[in-house]
Amino acid sequence: MAPSKASSKKQQKRGIDFKKIKRKIGRKLPPPNNATNTEIKSKAIILPEQSVATEKTGLAVNKKGLTLKELLQQTSHHNAKVRKDALLGIKDLLHTYPAELSLHKYAVIEKLRERIGDDDKLVRETLYQLLKSVVFPACKEDNQGIFISLLMTYIFKAMTHLAIDVRLMAFKFFDLVVQHYPHSFFLYAETPTKKKKKKKKKKRTITFQPPP
Repeated sequence: MAPSKASSKKQQKRGIDFKKIKRKIGRKLPPPNNATNTEIKSKAIILPEQSVATEKTGLAVNKKGLTLKELLQQTSHHNAKVRKDALLGIKDLLHTYPAELSLHKYAVIEKLRERIGDDDKLVRETLYQLLKSVVFPACKEDNQGIFISLLMTYIFKAMTHLAIDVRLMAFKFFDLVVQHYPHSFFLYAETPTKKKKKKKKKKRTITFQPPP
């Protein structure tokens, strides 16, 4: 009996490391004192709404809301339908805002002339109608020398195209230029024939006969 009393006294002197707390079933346990708070608080950043339409307020746009600059860029698109639609959009825009052509006529011509030798027939036809109905009538009183020279370079280039339909269409463009600027015929009429003569000269071969 004596040894058991001595061991119980030693345990009382050491003290209790952990105090057991009785919890009722169903109640949520409180978090421990050293628990890390993992709650993330966020605030929404509200930006003022600004649509594309409001950015273009006051600018000349076509029915689809595209500016002249955007439409000219689309004329170089890899898709033929996009190129054709861009030309139609330019026609629509210049009908509504004719001042845009007088302000940017050289930039417009420099971009449109690239489609004279376009591989797609509908694109070429759409360009032809755009020049015939809108561009040429509006630019008759301008500096015709610069205006015509910008076009003729690409018309003559299309005349030497590998595809026959592109070459035939190039003569239609040339005829259109002559209709609106008759004096251009005398300035450029000999150019296609000169090019043909140069090609024929290149094809000629010189033969040498050996001495007897």
